[in-house]
Amino acid sequence: MSLHGGYRLLSSDEDLTRGSIRMPLAILRQAVGRPDPVIFDVGAATGASVERYLATFEAPTIHCFEPQAQAFSALYHRFGRRERIHLNNLALADRTGAATLHRANLDETASLLQFASDSWWMRSQNMTAEGATTVALDTLDHYCAERAVAAIDLLKLDVQGAEPECLRGAQATLAAGAIRIIHLEIILTGLYERRGSFGAIEAEIAPYGFRLHTLFDILIAPEGELLQLDAVYVRS
Repeated sequence: MSLHGGYRLLSSDEDLTRGSIRMPLAILRQAVGRPDPVIFDVGAATGASVERYLATFEAPTIHCFEPQAQAFSALYHRFGRRERIHLNNLALADRTGAATLHRANLDETASLLQFASDSWWMRSQNMTAEGATTVALDTLDHYCAERAVAAIDLLKLDVQGAEPECLRGAQATLAAGAIRIIHLEIILTGLYERRGSFGAIEAEIAPYGFRLHTLFDILIAPEGELLQLDAVYVRS
């Protein structure tokens, strides 16, 4: 999610370190260590992340998950004919079935979590809640079992605060050691009814040997509050 009102210290788009630190996609490429990884892009939106993976890896297999109908339509238009890209119009969570997706006037902020009624960040971005819709749910464990996905080299989660639920739906896959790298966004400010935290993430993945590898796309408000960041975890 990209919002205004803060400063990016290290961005996927721009190198502010003059080459002294590898760029985020180069870090992920080195960590993955193979040209043909299996990638789960959870919260694929309209496909910007898919484009980056295609530019970073020679022959990736990408499983995309996007619950919003309009965004999924754009995703399908761009990649629906690509043999190694699998498109799924659903959300991953900790159960199968259906759930309510809460929407705002900024599409990329849609979440399974409700928006916080007193969020200063929403006000500063002129964001307003715009109702909700029902979307299909699956779990990562069930999806992998149904499609015989034996291993995931890179699991990317950008699901607007619902990362712990996604990870709880992946416990069997995590326990089998079938996920190598987890890249996720953590929203630390009160945009939703529940703030994100390192503790909530690590409670789900630390028992399986994951450790924090690096941080990037760090967003800090002008007043100094840490708003959100991307974290990459690797299995020791």
